[in-house]
Amino acid sequence: MKVFRFCKEFIFKYRWMFSFYILLNIVTGVFGIITPLLTGKIVDNLIYIKSKDILIQYCILFVIINIVDLLAGFLSSYIYIKLQTKSGYALNKYVINHLQNVSMSYFTNTDTAYLNQRINNDSNSIIIFCIGIIIGVVVNTIVLIFTSILLIKINNKIFIIMFVLIILYMLIYFIFKKTLYQKSFEAKEAQSNFFSKLNEQLFNIKFINIHSIKDIFAHRLDKSFGRLIETIISSQKLSYLYTGCDFVLGLIAQLSIFLIGGFEIIDGEMTVGSYIIMANYFSKLMSSSRYFFNLGRSYQDNLVSYNRIVQILAIPQQKHGNYQIDNLESIKVENLTFNYNEKNIFKNFNAEFKKGNIYCLMGHNGVGKSTLINLILGLYLSDYEGQISYNNIDISKIDIYSVRRKNIGVTEQEPILIPDTLINNITFEKDYDSKQINEYIRILGLNKYILSLENGLNTVINEKSSNISGGEKQKISILRQFIKNPEVMIFDEPTSALDLESREKFKDYLSKIKYNKIIIVISHDNFIQNVCDDVIYLSENSNN
Repeated sequence: MKVFRFCKEFIFKYRWMFSFYILLNIVTGVFGIITPLLTGKIVDNLIYIKSKDILIQYCILFVIINIVDLLAGFLSSYIYIKLQTKSGYALNKYVINHLQNVSMSYFTNTDTAYLNQRINNDSNSIIIFCIGIIIGVVVNTIVLIFTSILLIKINNKIFIIMFVLIILYMLIYFIFKKTLYQKSFEAKEAQSNFFSKLNEQLFNIKFINIHSIKDIFAHRLDKSFGRLIETIISSQKLSYLYTGCDFVLGLIAQLSIFLIGGFEIIDGEMTVGSYIIMANYFSKLMSSSRYFFNLGRSYQDNLVSYNRIVQILAIPQQKHGNYQIDNLESIKVENLTFNYNEKNIFKNFNAEFKKGNIYCLMGHNGVGKSTLINLILGLYLSDYEGQISYNNIDISKIDIYSVRRKNIGVTEQEPILIPDTLINNITFEKDYDSKQINEYIRILGLNKYILSLENGLNTVINEKSSNISGGEKQKISILRQFIKNPEVMIFDEPTSALDLESREKFKDYLSKIKYNKIIIVISHDNFIQNVCDDVIYLSENSNN
């Protein structure tokens, strides 16, 4: 079963926990087989033997079995929660890690809310299914074998009826198999799309209120919900039909027990206790058969989840090399051609950035300034023609992740702050020098702002960074890069939200540190141009 083969890596990371979980379930399964036999013996003792000593012995054994069964069930539930949660998290993390290594071009037209819900739901669904199927198959197989042997000894007619019913169960599953898969796929897709539209309502709440378009967004949500309801109802109809077949077969089985067992008791060929044992075991045999019958439906449902995860994992990852760079002396762009959303951004573009210089990238909005930076950073490794190299080594041969981590710093035009303290946003939880941070705070003119906060650098930034102004946000992002102190410093419109004094200090600091740095600034600010050693003008389909 390919779903299990895929999931076993994440479940078997906790193999000892999983092994103990299987053992506990086998124990409860065996007790489930013993209990009906004990109940039947008690009934026969009451009717025929009428021994008080035997009754007491049976009762003591009954209590011991049920207490042990209760404890085993408690431990089993506790271990299951830990196993399922940890395994599900491991699979979620694996899929997300894969996506973090694909080209940024994949995310151009991707709804990340839909993708997030899809990954989380599908990952947890197949992990729960696989843990359950291993336990279910083991325990129900044991039950099938033992109850079948016992039923043959008690009454082989009942066993023959059960065998015919099992064949019918298999036939029904194969008739419904493809339709079950299709309906499950449609329902999961509708659910993921609905979650996306639900997220859209809150994510764009400011935009919705500014433009008074709640009715438009409500209509979008209603439309998505309508589709969800339609698929759920359609799936439920099929499920009810499938379950209805199970009900009919179960009814036939129950009638068989009543008639065959009842006639034999009336004819004196079976005791009441034996009837109770036979009825209980037949019920268990039916329950185990139904498990395998419903396992088919559950498998089709989880096959959808598995295939949706496989689709994500099939997205090609960017391939990079292992070459390590200690000192980054130059960045060269040669004959670069790049298309974005079918629009040509660069055609045979050339540029070179060397240590000891400050470079300014200029051009009107949409011409490709930020895109050039993304290309230089290796975010589109497999999507361009030409060559980008560090120290004359093609970046495809370099461990680009290591270089970005150690050698390159970036301040975005719209800085991203995580919901955490200011200090963790600045240092990313790495060790830091307090004196150095205070010096950079002074250079960027953040003193008054930090002092105005009740908790200073331990102030928590909220989810959308709405409790910090654009200017302070930009300064925090610049401060973050200053603390990192990389060889290559990239700033995208760094002065757009800075006051005049902060711009002057920022410019002076760049001039001071440039001699052992490559500094690239995207800016329309003439004030910044004055400190640059070279200005590179970009235009439509930039080439030079």
